[in-house]
Amino acid sequence: MASGRFHHSLPALLATLAVVALCLRLGFWQLERANTKASWQQQQAERSGRDPLSLSEAVALSEPANYPVRVQGQFDNDRVILLDNRVLDRVAGYHVLTPLQTDDGKWVLVNRGWTGRGADRNVLPDIAPITGNVTVEGFAYQYSDRTFTLADDDLSMPSWPLRLQKIEIDALAAVLGVELAPFEIRVHPDAVLESGEQMPRIWHDPVMGPEKHRGYAVQWFAMASAALLFFLITGFRRRSGKQQDIDA
Repeated sequence: MASGRFHHSLPALLATLAVVALCLRLGFWQLERANTKASWQQQQAERSGRDPLSLSEAVALSEPANYPVRVQGQFDNDRVILLDNRVLDRVAGYHVLTPLQTDDGKWVLVNRGWTGRGADRNVLPDIAPITGNVTVEGFAYQYSDRTFTLADDDLSMPSWPLRLQKIEIDALAAVLGVELAPFEIRVHPDAVLESGEQMPRIWHDPVMGPEKHRGYAVQWFAMASAALLFFLITGFRRRSGKQQDIDA
């Protein structure tokens, strides 16, 4: 007679627990990403309809992210920053950021949009200068402090254009020798800024919306459940098989 007692080795138990823990962690991480994006979309929708703020007004806010901002001034075309690993339509490239000095002497980074990397990574793209006094309209964007990179940027001997893995406002302010606003301005997608063809400015992820992240979370939770169920089923079957051999 087959026994229903459960039996499994300790290594199998530990391996299963590790898989379940990993799947649960990834599932909750996807839920966190979904909530973050949903909050960002809601916040952007609420704030985007407001009248543009001046740079001073935006800086005075405790949470300036997603507020529309309008500044006037001149670009520092000699010190362009290329934010690496920005992908558009599956093509690797950069976000192009240029410091701008406003008419009243304040400084802010302006994200002008995306440009392709090219076939040779060692050859940096030529970024056309924007000369004269310009008006820039966009919205304030603040980077997360938890941005993951494979290596830290070396800012000890900067060369321009400066290729970076992440934007750290305080570190860049020290390199530039100016006081920067604590955010960048992402130029409005429809704005005409360059003299020729405008850089693409897609500031949201059209593929990975909150619903997509929630779907991935469900998949990770399902995998955790499947791993645990497999462990339980094989434990009972293993014990039952051994008992049958003994009874025979």
